[in-house]
Amino acid sequence: MTDTALRITNPSVTLYAFHLCQDLSQEPEQLRQDADQLWQHCAKLSEPLAIPDLESLPQKILSPPSQTAIASRYVELLPAPLTYTAPLQVAGSPLTVQVYPVKIHDTYAIDLTLSCQNTVTASEFSHFNPQGCLLARKIQASLGQTLVLYGEPVGTPQEDRTLADACVDAFFQGTDQKPELSASGHLFGSPIFAYDNGKEKPTEQCHVLVWLNRNPETLNLVEKTSLSFFNLLCCRSKILFAYDQARWCYRQTRQLYGELEEEVKGFKELPTDPETRLEQLKQKLTQMPPKTFDYAGYLRDMEDHKTAIATNAHNYDTWLKKIGEFSLKYDNIEFLEDFLNQRTNLFQNQIQTNLNYFKPGQQLFDQMLGSIRGIVEIDQAERDRALEKALRDKEKADQAREKNLERWIASVGIGLGVSGISSQTDAKPLEAILIKLNPNVFIEECPRAELQSCLSYTFWFVLFHVLVGVGFGAITALILGRIMDRGGK
Repeated sequence: MTDTALRITNPSVTLYAFHLCQDLSQEPEQLRQDADQLWQHCAKLSEPLAIPDLESLPQKILSPPSQTAIASRYVELLPAPLTYTAPLQVAGSPLTVQVYPVKIHDTYAIDLTLSCQNTVTASEFSHFNPQGCLLARKIQASLGQTLVLYGEPVGTPQEDRTLADACVDAFFQGTDQKPELSASGHLFGSPIFAYDNGKEKPTEQCHVLVWLNRNPETLNLVEKTSLSFFNLLCCRSKILFAYDQARWCYRQTRQLYGELEEEVKGFKELPTDPETRLEQLKQKLTQMPPKTFDYAGYLRDMEDHKTAIATNAHNYDTWLKKIGEFSLKYDNIEFLEDFLNQRTNLFQNQIQTNLNYFKPGQQLFDQMLGSIRGIVEIDQAERDRALEKALRDKEKADQAREKNLERWIASVGIGLGVSGISSQTDAKPLEAILIKLNPNVFIEECPRAELQSCLSYTFWFVLFHVLVGVGFGAITALILGRIMDRGGK
């Protein structure tokens, strides 16, 4: 079918983007540091859309004025939506841009709609996305986004699928993020086609709905349920975001599980030498607690994300029922119900499976850490006792050396004293001894004797008194040693 045959009237593209502005860990009145990131990125649309006034969007958006407003589930952040007329034209008609920012509980959200009042070809949908400015990687909404391509088809209903594909092809022209058809149905009497690229990361997701108005009641019912539809898409984004975060936690936990398993293997192969074992165990006590703490933290976060999915699934169901209250006879919104009944349940079951797999590991690692602490305490106590004994033995050895030194000093002192006393006595006993030993020797008084005889006499005299002093000193040292030994007991 030729491009000119695929035509659509009153086309529009609406960007629904959602960004987390508050955390559970913060006070109710506090906002995340990157809370205004969504407004900042939307302000950058001023260049590709050629709307300079759009650059001041962050300054125009009101902060929640009170605690009551902060706690409210839905707060409008502008007195009225902002409307701009862009110099860009589609099929000769000016492009109108309308901006409607709100706060939904802990989330900043924006409804940004580009539209023109004319009939265009499907290929002209590329004008609604200049430079790919409306894609998720440009908007960078932390919770993700949905794009709704709307219009009134000119051709027959049999051409609707082809027209929807052509609109998506044109909108994503020149990009590598074109999604594939994932589901279709009827809402408010008009066909609707869902496209998705299957990405988990919110800033990479590409969720597109092409809604072709073929019923005079459609537009009226869209206006009546716009708030419910906005909230429904917000819940959807938060569910996908929570699952993406849970998958990230799963990857981190799995990596830690592998590292801690290696620690378990090393624990079973500890060296028998107490000193080496103690040092290795101390190192493990330094490395393991942060890992086990992170491990437990990731498990807790997975539980939180599972709870977040359950909570938003409940809210999703509430908004879906509100939309269903306005459904027409032949409507088919199974593609919206399937997200709740299939994908959401799949997410919760997958997270629970991961938790069941990793929770026993937490108990094992905690037990191993307790065992390591016990062994370290025992080895350290034995090491301390051995060190204490070595210090006592050293102290005893030092005391013994000190006593021996004291004995030696006392012996020398006493010996010198006795030698001095002995040298002052008469030399006659020495002469008598020498004559007795050698009767032929005649000893005169030294001054009258020859030099050799005098020296010989002096030598024997000195030697005699030294021996007397040493002998007496030794006897004295022995006696003092016994006295000191008894005194030290």
